Amino acid sequence: MLRKVKVKNGMLQGLVGKDPRITVFRGVPYAKPPVGELRWRAPEPAEDWEGVRKCYEYGDMPMMRIHPGIGDDFYTKELHPTAADYGMSEDCLYLNIFSPAAAETDKLPVFCYIHGGGLQDGYNYEVEFDPERVARRGVIVVMIGYRLGLFGFLAHPEITARTPEDAVISNFGFQDQSLALHWVYENIRAFGGDPERITVCGQSAGAGSVQAQLCSPYNEGIIAGAILQSGVSMAFGDEEKPFGAAMPLKDAEAHGSRFFEMAGIRDLAEAQEMDAQELMDRVRDISPDWRFGFGQCIDGKFVRESVWDSYYNDRLPDVPMIIGVCQGETQGGMFAGQKLTLKGVEEWAQMYGDRAEEFRKLVDLHSNEEADALTKTDAKNMLLSNSRGFCELRSSMGKRVYYYIFDHDIPGDDAGSFHGSDLWFMFDSLGNSWRPFEGKHYDLARQVTSYWTNFVKNLDPNGLDYNGNPLPVWEPYHTEKKSVLRFVDVPVPETLADCPVLDFRLAFGKEKYRL
Repeated sequence: MLRKVKVKNGMLQGLVGKDPRITVFRGVPYAKPPVGELRWRAPEPAEDWEGVRKCYEYGDMPMMRIHPGIGDDFYTKELHPTAADYGMSEDCLYLNIFSPAAAETDKLPVFCYIHGGGLQDGYNYEVEFDPERVARRGVIVVMIGYRLGLFGFLAHPEITARTPEDAVISNFGFQDQSLALHWVYENIRAFGGDPERITVCGQSAGAGSVQAQLCSPYNEGIIAGAILQSGVSMAFGDEEKPFGAAMPLKDAEAHGSRFFEMAGIRDLAEAQEMDAQELMDRVRDISPDWRFGFGQCIDGKFVRESVWDSYYNDRLPDVPMIIGVCQGETQGGMFAGQKLTLKGVEEWAQMYGDRAEEFRKLVDLHSNEEADALTKTDAKNMLLSNSRGFCELRSSMGKRVYYYIFDHDIPGDDAGSFHGSDLWFMFDSLGNSWRPFEGKHYDLARQVTSYWTNFVKNLDPNGLDYNGNPLPVWEPYHTEKKSVLRFVDVPVPETLADCPVLDFRLAFGKEKYRL
């Protein structure tokens, strides 16, 4: 196996994985540490090194409000049981690479993964990630680390003023991800990979990140396929603030200025000199949760417009995509949306102007209960309508997109198919979980991972599973035949019923956003 490789910066030494057919390279630097004068600046390529760099340990996690693994909340138990053992710092721009290649000439497809966490939290070696289980299917897996929150997405007038005219303002975390993808494109041959077969995948904010990378001109020609799990951003023109909306640069600068004022920081120079942990403590003091965070802005270069402007006007690469959600996450929690009443429906109708009466007749609601029931369906539910609406739009343009819904059984409590539960199946990592998974769950995980890796290999999820068994056929979504693969105890191909309200909303979106 390829235990030692030469990349453009120097020699790397990997370790034999738990599976001896896999070589694991942990903590591979793709950029200079973004510390000191490089804080709140675009990432710079990693410096060369002498000798052989031993890639045996994970790099530090990016800075977060709270060190993962020290709380007692749901996700600490679920995803971070060992996180307290790892470091957290600004020096976090590293890749973890898992290669099953025996030679540089193998030209294996490449699976790049961007973790979620609201752009505020998360790291690329959480316990639900088991890249070896994916790599053993014959793909190289690259787990990307990037700056988060304050360090990854702060905008401020002083940052804008010092940024060269031709450079990107803010969106440092997205710039990190992009530099990582370019590093992979330039170096993956050394690991036995094919740079022309890179599929980028992400869940939650990772899915939003994949959207940003697809829509950015900085990545032209390097992404062959994309998988967006539980996080596709979409707009229909009838929302006050669509899910995943990027701030205009001026608003993001004002937000950064407000943070300095609330945190008692005079100016950028003072913030530049402050200890990273002290800065995070001040963020946490202002808001212990995500209510005061830092996210993407429309900087005019890397992020030129909203993603839905790109979608409606077909300004993104024509690459096959997998899109989907977990059924449980759509019905409760932070993604369920606000309770809807008849009064709310009337306010909704007013958004359509002279088409309001047409909308009222279409929904035909007579009680608050009927109105609220709409929030559970494709017509109004944020994740369901966004995902299906995206598939409708892309397929109407002749693009290939595969739609799924995870509705699987999750043992151990009553959480159901919660946000992120699909990752245990996609990474075939059930053995890492505290949950009492049984045979049927392992069978489903084998199939899900096979769909994903088949897509990475062929840009089509269909074919055989890891044991050589034919997988149930997963047809692309079409406006004429609205195919979805529903993951329950087994994958079940279905055809969705028409949803006239969603069709109305999408038509309205086309009128509003198409130039």
